[in-house]
Amino acid sequence: MPLIVDTHCHLEQSEFEQDREAVINRASEKGVHMICSGVGREGWDLCIKLAKEHESVSASIGLDPVCFREQAELLAFLEKHSDDMLAVGEVGLDHYRVRDHKERELQAQTFRRAIHFAIENGLPIQIHSRSAGRRALDVLKDMNAEHVHMHAFDGKASLARVASRENGYYFSIPTSVVRSAQKRKLVKAVDIERILVETDSPVLGPDRESRNEPMNVWVALREVASILKREEEEMRDILLENTLRLYPGIRTK
Repeated sequence: MPLIVDTHCHLEQSEFEQDREAVINRASEKGVHMICSGVGREGWDLCIKLAKEHESVSASIGLDPVCFREQAELLAFLEKHSDDMLAVGEVGLDHYRVRDHKERELQAQTFRRAIHFAIENGLPIQIHSRSAGRRALDVLKDMNAEHVHMHAFDGKASLARVASRENGYYFSIPTSVVRSAQKRKLVKAVDIERILVETDSPVLGPDRESRNEPMNVWVALREVASILKREEEEMRDILLENTLRLYPGIRTK
């Protein structure tokens, strides 16, 4: 049983090419279980491979929202590897990088197909919603999605409050919470039974200029505990219970 779970990281990315095993080992030695979220064809196989080779790693397979034209490849891979995955994602909407309205609609179509797959296969789904928080939440609600994990949510805290308390969606707080006023507001808004932590490594680290890595998830834990005025061990217990509720497959690894 892990002590804590980094619910969203990108071990498959090139930033870890030179020392990936060392990064995984450093986190494992600190009691961290990692959910590696592959977001492109070049990383999907590696995510699956890492999950098979390391008890402390699970795979989630998704697609960067800007790559919505690769919908067919994503769905084919999901169908082939559904037994090797802990979750679907990250998938979703990105209205920061995609401004064209026709392309946004195609992006939403890919998002809906991924949600449908997750529902049909009883898998949790990790959501990317950059500058599209309200719209992503509307799509999820419209499709009656359950087991929803909103990753690094950058929308209004009021939206997160409603989505966590009324819809039961989970929100993961990244390590950048130590330097982000928006993420600190998010911690206070989300129902405590729906808070998770993540690193989103190699990005969103405590230090903007340095590569982030999974063992830094402990930084997010400590900051969340401080914001909510909880003892660190109590907060760790709450976060682990929340995570295993959403991702029960981690128990059996």
